[in-house]
Amino acid sequence: LYYSFVENIIPDQVIDKSIYQPQLDSLTINIPYNTENAQRVKIALYKYGGDDIMSHINVCLLSCDTKAISIAFAYAHLTLLLRKDISNMLSHKAVSDFSFTLQKVLHERHIMTGFIRFQESSHGVLYAKYQPDNDITQLLAPHFLRRLNDIPFIIHDIKRKKIAISNGKSIKIQYTDLPANFNPSQNEKAINELWKKYFRSVNIQERKNTKQQDNYFPRRYRKYCFECWE
Repeated sequence: LYYSFVENIIPDQVIDKSIYQPQLDSLTINIPYNTENAQRVKIALYKYGGDDIMSHINVCLLSCDTKAISIAFAYAHLTLLLRKDISNMLSHKAVSDFSFTLQKVLHERHIMTGFIRFQESSHGVLYAKYQPDNDITQLLAPHFLRRLNDIPFIIHDIKRKKIAISNGKSIKIQYTDLPANFNPSQNEKAINELWKKYFRSVNIQERKNTKQQDNYFPRRYRKYCFECWE
């Protein structure tokens, strides 16, 4: 953003260089990180965009959409250009794209608070693995820190090899290549059976509505939900 304003260049695309695929007719500009310039941009964004703009940009960047960085850039660039809060300017493409991406990430975070299935280990630690579309583990973990009180837990994003570890008081986010070494408690099998019994009891066999069920409980999320296991 700083370089764009100083050099008066608006890029066609902003992308992480680790996934960038060069094109024959493209001009690539590599922007090295500069702490001082980044701080100037952050101060300006807070000044014109309000207290929530940086947290909203960070959430947008958690999207699985490969265009997420470009979408966040366009929104921030317009904020600095107009020098005001643009969050309500939904008729502008940069704002509508940003709002749509933001809401998709937050919606998945919301529904996963109900789809996460913890298992109790023999040591009393709750463990849950899942594969969300977006990188939402750091958004999801604080919800369970509040909900589970002092119970330690681990949330494992299998797809990204990312885990949130909590001792019941704080959360640590880190990456790991190690497979989960999970030993279930003696009660875990009985709890799984209760989930299956509940799932069967709330369904009316004569009035199945699989389409509605798929809308409320997408199939891609069922892999780690005990009640769906045969």
